[in-house]
Amino acid sequence: MRIYKYELKIQDRQNITMDWDARLLSVQFQDGKLCLWAMVDTNSWKSHRTIRIVGTGMDFDPDGLVFIGTVQQDGFVWHVFEVR
Repeated sequence: MRIYKYELKIQDRQNITMDWDARLLSVQFQDGKLCLWAMVDTNSWKSHRTIRIVGTGMDFDPDGLVFIGTVQQDGFVWHVFEVR
Protein backbone atom coordinates (compact mmCIF):
# COMPACT_ATOMS: atom_id res chain seq x y z
CA MET A 1 0.00 0.00 0.00
CA ARG A 2 1.03 3.59 -0.64
CA ILE A 3 -0.54 7.00 -0.14
CA TYR A 4 -0.76 9.08 -3.30
CA LYS A 5 -1.80 12.68 -3.84
CA TYR A 6 -4.12 13.81 -6.66
CA GLU A 7 -4.61 17.46 -7.59
CA LEU A 8 -8.22 18.53 -8.04
CA LYS A 9 -9.76 21.48 -9.85
CA ILE A 10 -12.46 23.49 -8.12
CA GLN A 11 -15.27 22.58 -10.49
CA ASP A 12 -18.58 20.77 -10.20
CA ARG A 13 -17.43 17.34 -11.48
CA GLN A 14 -14.20 15.75 -12.56
CA ASN A 15 -12.82 12.28 -13.20
CA ILE A 16 -9.53 11.12 -11.80
CA THR A 17 -7.76 7.89 -12.64
CA MET A 18 -6.64 5.83 -9.67
CA ASP A 19 -6.72 2.28 -8.39
CA TRP A 20 -10.29 0.98 -8.44
CA ASP A 21 -10.21 0.09 -4.73
CA ALA A 22 -8.30 3.15 -3.48
CA ARG A 23 -9.44 4.43 -0.09
CA LEU A 24 -10.02 8.19 -0.19
CA LEU A 25 -8.50 9.71 2.94
CA SER A 26 -8.55 13.50 2.95
CA VAL A 27 -8.82 16.71 0.95
CA GLN A 28 -6.86 19.87 1.80
CA PHE A 29 -5.16 22.79 0.15
CA GLN A 30 -1.42 22.43 -0.33
CA ASP A 31 0.56 25.29 -1.83
CA GLY A 32 -2.69 26.88 -3.03
CA LYS A 33 -3.88 23.74 -4.85
CA LEU A 34 -6.77 21.51 -3.81
CA CYS A 35 -5.42 17.99 -3.24
CA LEU A 36 -6.93 14.60 -2.49
CA TRP A 37 -4.96 11.90 -0.70
CA ALA A 38 -5.79 8.24 -1.16
CA MET A 39 -4.41 4.94 0.07
CA VAL A 40 -3.76 2.79 -2.99
CA ASP A 41 -2.67 -0.73 -3.82
CA THR A 42 -0.30 -0.21 -6.73
CA ASN A 43 -1.00 -3.74 -8.00
CA SER A 44 -4.72 -3.24 -8.58
CA TRP A 45 -6.25 -2.12 -11.87
CA LYS A 46 -7.05 1.50 -12.62
CA SER A 47 -10.45 3.08 -13.03
CA HIS A 48 -12.02 6.52 -13.26
CA ARG A 49 -13.43 7.92 -10.03
CA THR A 50 -15.79 10.89 -10.22
CA ILE A 51 -15.34 13.70 -7.72
CA ARG A 52 -18.03 16.31 -7.07
CA ILE A 53 -17.35 19.67 -5.39
CA VAL A 54 -20.24 21.67 -3.95
CA GLY A 55 -20.01 25.15 -2.48
CA THR A 56 -21.87 26.10 0.68
CA GLY A 57 -25.36 27.32 -0.20
CA MET A 58 -25.46 25.60 -3.61
CA ASP A 59 -28.31 23.25 -4.55
CA PHE A 60 -27.32 19.64 -5.24
CA ASP A 61 -28.71 16.10 -5.15
CA PRO A 62 -26.92 14.05 -2.44
CA ASP A 63 -28.03 10.67 -3.81
CA GLY A 64 -25.02 8.52 -4.63
CA LEU A 65 -22.51 10.89 -3.05
CA VAL A 66 -19.98 9.83 -0.41
CA PHE A 67 -18.52 12.68 1.65
CA ILE A 68 -14.72 13.04 1.61
CA GLY A 69 -14.17 16.37 3.36
CA THR A 70 -14.68 20.13 3.59
CA VAL A 71 -12.05 22.75 2.75
CA GLN A 72 -11.89 26.54 2.93
CA GLN A 73 -10.12 29.02 0.69
CA ASP A 74 -10.35 32.82 0.53
CA GLY A 75 -13.74 32.92 2.25
CA PHE A 76 -15.23 30.08 0.18
CA VAL A 77 -16.18 26.72 1.68
CA TRP A 78 -16.11 23.65 -0.58
CA HIS A 79 -17.56 20.21 0.23
CA VAL A 80 -15.93 17.34 -1.64
CA PHE A 81 -17.73 14.09 -2.47
CA GLU A 82 -17.12 10.96 -4.51
CA VAL A 83 -19.93 9.98 -6.88
CA ARG A 84 -20.77 6.30 -6.46
